[in-house]
Amino acid sequence: MTPMLSVSLLGDFSILHDEKPVAEIDTPRLQLLMAYLMLHRNAPQPRAHLAFLFWPDTTETQARTNLRYLLHNLRRALPNADSYLNVSTQTLQWQPDNPIALDVADFQTALVQARLASQRIDSAAMRVELERAVALYRGDLLPSCYDDWIIPQREALRQAYLGALEHLVRIAEEQRDYQAAIANAQRLLQHDPVHEVTYLHLIRLHALNGDRASGLRVYHTCMTVLLRELGVEPGSATREAYEQLLSAESRLSPKVPSTTAFSPLVGREREWSQILRAWRAVAMGDGAQVLMLCGEAGIGKTRLVEELVQWIARTSRCCRYKRQNPTGRYRSTVNGRGGQECCASCPDIPLWFPANWAAASFPRFAIRYRRQYNKTGPESGFPCAYIYR
Repeated sequence: MTPMLSVSLLGDFSILHDEKPVAEIDTPRLQLLMAYLMLHRNAPQPRAHLAFLFWPDTTETQARTNLRYLLHNLRRALPNADSYLNVSTQTLQWQPDNPIALDVADFQTALVQARLASQRIDSAAMRVELERAVALYRGDLLPSCYDDWIIPQREALRQAYLGALEHLVRIAEEQRDYQAAIANAQRLLQHDPVHEVTYLHLIRLHALNGDRASGLRVYHTCMTVLLRELGVEPGSATREAYEQLLSAESRLSPKVPSTTAFSPLVGREREWSQILRAWRAVAMGDGAQVLMLCGEAGIGKTRLVEELVQWIARTSRCCRYKRQNPTGRYRSTVNGRGGQECCASCPDIPLWFPANWAAASFPRFAIRYRRQYNKTGPESGFPCAYIYR
């Protein structure tokens, strides 16, 4: 059943009944009373509380009189008011079971569905719900209202919106949809133009998208905004990303497998998301991680591992890679030359690779690809790719 009443509180207040504007609800107090009752529709609201909330600087008698007058005007202006309002001598309540379209409720529902999709490890459904939530957020909650009661709710909804954008950036990057990731990162900057981490993400995303010039422009915008607004310069991580773009040097080692360097990864979005989550958990120090890719020969296990090697090489900041030699000792190298120091941010942790592999910047993580054999020698079971700490 399509709700007859549609109310928008995110951005400018608007109310439609049968898709027609309700022009009579045109004063700020009427709109705020209606908004408060809708936002707190799950419980009756005492009249004494509402009177004090809306008129804190008047006497209790005057505040109650003002509330009665405001309620009278609301019941006259709202079509079928008695079907939406539950009015008693002591309390007021918006009928929670009466079907309406409320953008705040729809926004929160979309976020809940996105969270459930995340628990199912369904990145496609999660992205759909997050995009729906972002589309519903047309602005802050009643931005023209400065009453104390609305500020915490407005800030909570705003933070939920920014969190949704951050998740969308991550998901789009995992799916290699860099244009969408860039667009959502830019929306983040519109709401928080001094957030340096977002600038850093944008620089990296432009680099992944092959647009070096846009990445450089993002850095100059970041430097200008931070100097003008905060009187500070970009941090070392942002400067390092800028310098890497200037150098225009490939982050891929020449020894990284390159058979699939220019072919897209198709039909493995779920597995790719799981691999990236495991990688990021280890990179953030969230305990040891073991990931085994196992299946029939030729289904793309090596392709997934190669994609991870290339993705890390493109996105990592450090210049170190290590390789195990046959004697079990480790040789630290920078750009293929031994005996040089790496940047201070790189953890001094060895990595394990087969002899024909090299990798760029793998903190606390290693990748191995091998086949399983039984004790008698012939190959048995499925070939497996191991990714482990």
